[in-house]
This record gives sequence, C-alpha cells and structure tokens, in this order.
Amino acid sequence: MRFKVEDKVKCIEPGPHRELKKGKEYIVLAVDGTYIKVNCKELNYYWCDESRFEKVYTYEDLKKSPIGTKTTFENGEVLVKDDDGNYSNKKRWRDDSDLKELKDRVNTLGKIIKIEEPTYQTVYEVKQEILDEAEKRYLKGVIRPFKDKVEYIEKCKSVIHKDDSYICIQMKNNISTALPYFESKTMYKNMENDKEYTLEELGL
Repeated sequence: MRFKVEDKVKCIEPGPHRELKKGKEYIVLAVDGTYIKVNCKELNYYWCDESRFEKVYTYEDLKKSPIGTKTTFENGEVLVKDDDGNYSNKKRWRDDSDLKELKDRVNTLGKIIKIEEPTYQTVYEVKQEILDEAEKRYLKGVIRPFKDKVEYIEKCKSVIHKDDSYICIQMKNNISTALPYFESKTMYKNMENDKEYTLEELGL
C-alpha cells in the first residue's frame, strides 16, 4: 500500500477507467490493499489499481516530514531535514532558516525529483521517460501511417555488429519492421534489450 486516505495523487495511466484523465490530480477517498478510490464522480463505485497513480508532494508534506528526510533536486543537490526542522546541506546550505527558503531555491536547484524518509525508503520519485523528445518525435513519424496496427516496439541487439542495436516494430498481423542500426550507447538508452514496449509505455 503506497497511499493513504486524503493523499493527493496524479493519474499516470487511466487503464480501463476512461473517466480518469492522465495528468489530472485526485484525492484518495478510500484504500483497500493495493486498490484506491479517488474523487472522480464517474467512478464512485469502482476501485483503481494504485500503480496507475503517483503521489503529489507539496511543501506542506515536506513541512510534516520526519527529521532526516532527504530531498534530491534536479541538479543533484541533496538537502537533509535537521533537528530544527530546517532543510540543510552541510556543505552549502548550513544557514537555511525556514521552509520558504527551500521552496525559493527550486528556481536555482531545479525541481525535486526524489524524497526519502528515514530509513530512506523512497516515498516519491519522478517517473523517468523511456524515450527522449527526439526519439519520440522520430518514432511517432515512422508509425503515424499504421499506428493502430502496432502491437509493440522493442530494441534488439545486432547479431552482426556487436556494438549496434536496432528498433523493431511488431505489427498485429505478425509482420515486423526493423529500423536502421545505431550505436547502442548513443540512442534509446532507457529501453531494455528485447523488452516488448507498448505505445503507451513509450509515450507514443
């Protein structure tokens, strides 16, 4: 169980519940094991798998967090909550006086990407995109004429050139298309080899 009643959550995958909107924030009304009920009036009688949501963290949540909570920012800086309830980094931010300063520093540190509470169990982490924008743009263009016929996309290692890989697009009619080889470490680095990705997983 990742969530509790009154948590604010964001939908990351509506799944079969078309009434949910991807990216929209909801409030958890009830929890039962790994299923939650949210304040979506069209789903009053339905339970949703918690994996379809991620917690929305606010600075009020940070204010209530226990001593020792680590907050990691986009630029790699890590701030730790000290005994006075402030967030500080001994090397650079020893003089933080209140939470407002932490909030203001987001402009220079970048957004928060991870929050870890003692014993440093991760309670929040940004879901990393599998494809970057250039890779998405390219694949969207390739599959546009037959997008509705794509079953999955996978990255495969070349059996001829050991340092190269290629993208294979598998169609629902058992026909597959292979795209040109590329050096493995230069593109599609977040895709696992031989894993079948749906278009939804790749953001396509």
